[in-house]
Amino acid sequence: MTPITQPMPLVSVVMPAYNAARYILEAIDSILRQDYSPIEIVLVDDGSTDNTVSLVEARAPAARIIRQANAGVGAARNTGLRAATGDFVCFLDADDGWFPGKVSTQVGYLEANPDVGAVYHL
Repeated sequence: MTPITQPMPLVSVVMPAYNAARYILEAIDSILRQDYSPIEIVLVDDGSTDNTVSLVEARAPAARIIRQANAGVGAARNTGLRAATGDFVCFLDADDGWFPGKVSTQVGYLEANPDVGAVYHL
């Protein structure tokens, strides 16, 4: 008899971005290099006037892109949080990046410790 396996929890990555063309691909690539799936990328373009959005569309065509007038990083994070559909939510700034294995490590910890409500890294 084949054991029944549960699907892996969806992780939503909320990424606020404002004129982030210089760094955005490094951030996107750090998500795409994760050894975990499924991951949903929610990019909130906070009124960029550069080519931030077109770069993301080319590199990560499955990313959901939400455009809003410039309202600041907090408002962009809140917009992304409202749009996220994942079981878990991570925030990643457009000028930052993750080491490989970050998402699988954190999801594994949360799954093994259901009494824990949040994890973070430095």
